[in-house]
Amino acid sequence: MEGKRRSRPAGIVVLCGGPGSEREVSLASGENAHQALLRAGVDNELVVVPAAEPERFLESLPCRLAVMMLHGRFGEDGTAQGILERRGIAFTGSDSAAAALAMSKDAAKRRFRKNRIPTPAWAVADSPGRLAAAIGEARLSYPLFVKPNSGGSSVGASPVGRPGELRAAAELALAEDRLVLAEEMVAGRELTVGWLDGRTLPIIELSAEGAFYDYRAKYLSEATRYGCPADLPEGTAAAVAAVADLAMRALGLRDVGRVDIMLGEGGPMALEVNALPGFTGHSLVPMAAAREGLGLEKLCLRLLDLAETRGAARSGLRSGEGAGDPPGDSAPESEGEGRPAGRARIGNWRDLRARLAGRERERMGAG
Repeated sequence: MEGKRRSRPAGIVVLCGGPGSEREVSLASGENAHQALLRAGVDNELVVVPAAEPERFLESLPCRLAVMMLHGRFGEDGTAQGILERRGIAFTGSDSAAAALAMSKDAAKRRFRKNRIPTPAWAVADSPGRLAAAIGEARLSYPLFVKPNSGGSSVGASPVGRPGELRAAAELALAEDRLVLAEEMVAGRELTVGWLDGRTLPIIELSAEGAFYDYRAKYLSEATRYGCPADLPEGTAAAVAAVADLAMRALGLRDVGRVDIMLGEGGPMALEVNALPGFTGHSLVPMAAAREGLGLEKLCLRLLDLAETRGAARSGLRSGEGAGDPPGDSAPESEGEGRPAGRARIGNWRDLRARLAGRERERMGAG
């Protein structure tokens, strides 16, 4: 049953889809956020950004405020944020510059090192051969973890136990991105820390049945175990939370995020930051927020409130009437390509559920 309608101006959209390998995860996040806002009494439209020409689609999309549920290329690398900034449209999550910085694992780790945030030693290159040379120059020790420099959901990532396995792992990562990163593998406990509006959420410990917390473990497996909150001594938990908070602030992120951390003998080490974490049924930020009594509806409302406050401050209007296209901040270069598709218009909740179910049947039939 839907809650009492909140008196918010019209024009709120939940953006999902987009190009790249994380599209399916984004569709699930978008559907969940859209439904949560409806249950909370907030009218909104679920908008599926096409894989083709997403920039042109977003540049002409009429809206007042965007709830960002786009993952991976275009949606998480600052491109979509830059378009919205130029158009003067408020949106949830970090701005374009911070999003772009967080999306590049190499750039983020450089920022970590500059701010004395512990992170495993690494090397980055644009080919398997150059990666092997960079690993030698950096004097990295095997085993390593090899992954695309940009991207998430562990797509294209794999552990490498010896030099003979490096080429195949690098090629797998380069199929997803133009740069591949290798970092020393840290033996220890795998943790993740959500971050919401300037503070850390309960720490989660991850225990996957496979070699690491990969795409299957994140979104498909029911065997993955989550310790929330993680069973850690008070001092250790405080140190882990401090590293996560420092990592978020070092990258200039805002609203929401998640920091992946390995806890080894030397203490917590920041691996990478997700500036636009998932909202699927298996996603970790909603799990941690729920531990503090912040269900999905309240979590989405919090993000919406943060974006609306920024939008009001920027425009000087509390009413929020009209989206308009005033000049905004500059955006990073875009790499997205393609052709626009339709947007999902919401007549009522039953119609929406039928359309979503139809799309799911089509996807299953295509598979």
